[in-house]
Amino acid sequence: MRWDESPEDRRRVKFAATAGSVEGYGGRGVNGRALHPAGYLFPDQNGEPWWIIFQPLPSSGTPGHKVPGDILACNDSYGDMVHVVVLATGVWEDDAEAAFRANVPSTLADAVRVAAAVSRRAPTGAG
Repeated sequence: MRWDESPEDRRRVKFAATAGSVEGYGGRGVNGRALHPAGYLFPDQNGEPWWIIFQPLPSSGTPGHKVPGDILACNDSYGDMVHVVVLATGVWEDDAEAAFRANVPSTLADAVRVAAAVSRRAPTGAG
């Protein structure tokens, strides 16, 4: 797994992990952009840190940030494995960013509620 800041991509931090090091995302790897209105890590009820990322669908092919994808919670505290929980599927990246900016979650529970409220208008499927 790796984290990279990408100045050409709205200064977003990318979170990536290969399929072999990810559990909970249907055998797929992750390569998404962190949603970070108040910071990059969102603690759960036990204080464990989670990343909240937008994962574009592999077949989106849409330029810019009007792309369909999923909102994921990722925890890399489990050694070599990244545990993933899918918070929302089939959402537009711009809508996800807007919801996280408007509601500014600070915990995993807050982020789950914000993600659940993002409109599902984007096409779904792993393509």
